[in-house]
Amino acid sequence: MSANRYLPAASYAALTIPTILTQHGLKPFISRSVLTETERGAAWLFVVVQVGPQEHPEDYAAPDVLHDISTALQGLPIVIGNSGGVRYAVLLGSPNILKRLDRF
Repeated sequence: MSANRYLPAASYAALTIPTILTQHGLKPFISRSVLTETERGAAWLFVVVQVGPQEHPEDYAAPDVLHDISTALQGLPIVIGNSGGVRYAVLLGSPNILKRLDRF
């Protein structure tokens, strides 16, 4: 398996997430992005955001923020975790999703 076929979509998502966060008045510091693929071919992009001491992690998980990220990514599923910072997980890898992302 090779996650390389997801690189254009992953790059687009990795650039879009901080843009949306900034539009919501947040100050994202992306510490890393990781693209991985499961044995069954599902591709996930993990975007790790470091939240400053004066910021509130829950602001990054607000429903309107998640909605706007998903909308900007044409409805891709977004999952969020907040252990050790904020982590967004974007599911890139189903055939239906890939068809929508071909134009990126």
